[in-house]
Amino acid sequence: MAFSLVPATGEGIWINAWNWRPTEELVRRTGIVPDETLELLEYGIGEVTAEQATRLAEFLDGYLSGLGPQDRVTLDGTVIDEPDTFEFHRDDPSRNFSATYEWLTKFRDFCRSSNGFTMS
Repeated sequence: MAFSLVPATGEGIWINAWNWRPTEELVRRTGIVPDETLELLEYGIGEVTAEQATRLAEFLDGYLSGLGPQDRVTLDGTVIDEPDTFEFHRDDPSRNFSATYEWLTKFRDFCRSSNGFTMS
């Protein structure tokens, strides 16, 4: 499953559910986006305002400064540096989700230039 992030200005981007879920949890922890909106974003719908998107980009600037290019953020917020083997973990499904440093950098840049966005 993949979601489209559609900016108010500029080009949209696609994200798969495996990367989006930990990203959404990271956004939740910031308190920038209200829970009601996050509940919608969890299902690939909803809207992030221009102000919220700018604040998310600023948060990610600081957050990414503590990560390395090989790091991934898991669903529970743990940072790991082991490569993703793309193995499906039936015993612990939460291990299937991680947001890469590369994705979080792309998301930060998208938030900064988007002027707000919707999901579809």
